[in-house]
Amino acid sequence: MSHSDDGQITLIISNSIAELQKVVDFVDNFGAANNIPKSLTNDLNLCFDELLNNTVSYGYEDQSEHSIAVTLSIVDGWLTAKIKDDGKPFDPRMPGAAPIDGTMQTRQIGGLGRGFVKALMGAVDYERKSQYNVLTIKRKIAEH
Repeated sequence: MSHSDDGQITLIISNSIAELQKVVDFVDNFGAANNIPKSLTNDLNLCFDELLNNTVSYGYEDQSEHSIAVTLSIVDGWLTAKIKDDGKPFDPRMPGAAPIDGTMQTRQIGGLGRGFVKALMGAVDYERKSQYNVLTIKRKIAEH
């Protein structure tokens, strides 16, 4: 874990599902240290679970170990989270979410996570920087 001068804190994990618990703890500790409402840290953990599961499961064409950086910060009342990975280019803002019609038995698997993340967070942004995906999600921290 590293801290920067601009208030960001970063956790580096490997591309393994087993590493996701570290992210949950990271978010919970950051939330507690910054008096972020538990409901917001829970929502952020749900988003990270979805996004990082997809990155680990589908983002790499090889079996090698890769590093994924998860960065948290608070800027102007917004909780900002970034995921930076060297996986295949993938912009989760692009259309392609699975239709939600049909029953659980007839609907195709997949595609709901992107809509889920957009619904829980106030903003979703993506850019490809060199060989890296950089996904930024933000949500306004509610005033108590």
